[in-house]
Amino acid sequence: MDKDLKKKNIKENPLLSLIANIFFPVMILKNGESWLQNYNQYFHLEIQAFTFLIALLFPFTYFFFDLYNRKNINFISILGFVNVLLTGGIGIFGEKYGLTRTSFILKEGLMPLIIGSFLIILSKFKKRTFDKMILNKALFDVEKIKEDQNSENLNKIDTFTTEAGYYFIAGFFISSIIQFILAYLIVTDNPGDPGFNEQVSTMTWVSYIAVLGPTIIIVGKGYLNLINGIERLTGLKKEDFLKA
Repeated sequence: MDKDLKKKNIKENPLLSLIANIFFPVMILKNGESWLQNYNQYFHLEIQAFTFLIALLFPFTYFFFDLYNRKNINFISILGFVNVLLTGGIGIFGEKYGLTRTSFILKEGLMPLIIGSFLIILSKFKKRTFDKMILNKALFDVEKIKEDQNSENLNKIDTFTTEAGYYFIAGFFISSIIQFILAYLIVTDNPGDPGFNEQVSTMTWVSYIAVLGPTIIIVGKGYLNLINGIERLTGLKKEDFLKA
């Protein structure tokens, strides 16, 4: 097997991804200024900016680490980087440019809404948009599923996959609503106020927990429909075409 192909088949470590893209950036944004305060007399650091850069470094580094090891574009790392970039940017430059808590609330709610809308538009213009996201070879034995199927059945499989993709997108829209509400309730200070960074870090970990449950239910429903549809159509059992 080709070396690059082997790398593509390497499975990502979900725990490592969670730590690098979410946990460390959140902890650094929350505690970085207090951690670095004692060293400021020696290095004369611009503490807020330096904390922001360190937080960005984790998803940025993980993206290229994962790209090298798996030859795969890591969507979670990109989202993590953009989220830290916007959150840190509002925290550092918000007071200077007169931004209020509304800027952060809008950022929290609009990000998943924009991603979901982008995926809908992409699916309209690019056929098989959901193949790599939903019916991917890491989870499904795609060759076995499509083996000896006529064109009508293949079209039905594509339909099942697209429907599961829209469940996936629905998860982003639900996430948008939840994050709008949580950001409004949790973040009550404006950028530059003493409690802003603490509230933002609280918002970050609370939102991941709050969003996780509904998202798993919605996306799981989409996958369940896809798996049941494939079973009915092909006559295969789950264990015949599921890899995980």
